[in-house]
Amino acid sequence: MDYQQLLYKMKKVSKSIIKANDMIGKTVTYSRREILDEAVFALSKDPSIEPILFGVKDTNQINNEIVSKLKGNNGFLFHTIDKMSDRGRAIDIDNINPLTGRVMTGSSSCGCINILRGINDLAIGTDGGGSVLAPAISTGLYSIMAKGVGLKGCIEKQSTDNISFTPALGIISHNFDLCKRALTSIVDYDFKYCFNEKIKIAIPRKGDIQLPNKQDMNMLAKTVAENLKDYVEVEELPFIDFDDRNEAIRMCNEIFNKDIDIILTVEGPIDLYGLGDSVIGTNGLIGKREQRLGGKYIIKVANMVEATTITLPYGELAMGVVITAKNGISGAKKALFLASKLKEIYKPNDLYERYFINSNSQEVKGFI
Repeated sequence: MDYQQLLYKMKKVSKSIIKANDMIGKTVTYSRREILDEAVFALSKDPSIEPILFGVKDTNQINNEIVSKLKGNNGFLFHTIDKMSDRGRAIDIDNINPLTGRVMTGSSSCGCINILRGINDLAIGTDGGGSVLAPAISTGLYSIMAKGVGLKGCIEKQSTDNISFTPALGIISHNFDLCKRALTSIVDYDFKYCFNEKIKIAIPRKGDIQLPNKQDMNMLAKTVAENLKDYVEVEELPFIDFDDRNEAIRMCNEIFNKDIDIILTVEGPIDLYGLGDSVIGTNGLIGKREQRLGGKYIIKVANMVEATTITLPYGELAMGVVITAKNGISGAKKALFLASKLKEIYKPNDLYERYFINSNSQEVKGFI
């Protein structure tokens, strides 16, 4: 192992620790002091590994066994406990989205912020009605919500619209392959998929859903599906406007019962033109309009239909490609397969990479 490479890796860990300590009480609830020793130990055993720092959402829904499975596996290092939005709200009124400059999307909000600040490479969060998927999209990150393969919390909750649910566990990162590696480490499954027949996907019909930026979701989903034409069979089906979450759950279940493997949507801009928050939405017509402009659709119900859902940055501010698979290993394998075909097409731009993801390699200069 090249000595300079080893120094670079330790420099990355050290800078991340300093940044985490600076954010305690803001986006970090606790920063583990042991991580530096653990990084040294891991690199002394295998200097070729790349240290991958991760944070865990500050909630009792995440079982310590899940964290233990990931910790130390293939260079994964448990770094921080990440603050969550107040009472798990869909927006985090205490924090600003580093990418959009708007109020941050919740509730796994700080896990995303800590990735963009160079504190961590990856975050583990929980998702009841979009709390992993929405903040990931809003910050241009990748995410996998893995309820469909049994990754879920341990306490049943009640949504703001009185739906009983158990939150899913999800993984967020600046890199799709890191998300997949983390998922594989936690569930101990390789998700290899042998493609032998076209995967059946559903997209909304023309005119069914107009996004807050006035674009028709049908057109955007068709564009994404065109990149998958060798692997998918597309069916355009009726979609509702998602205002009523019970109706949205019923619609998704009906679609999956039609022998559809994947629901493909393009969602957002998340919390850019409005705030997709049900607390706001219960405050009259003005509140409902504000909530509608939040740009959240399938991501609000994916957990509640026991799906596996993957998001990729679409290439427009706070927008994402959303791949939602029916419950089970087979659906998850198909979703991961399609995401792997799209990951090089739908990814952050070079400036985003330089400004946020590779920020630890930059020298900080100022007053001397």
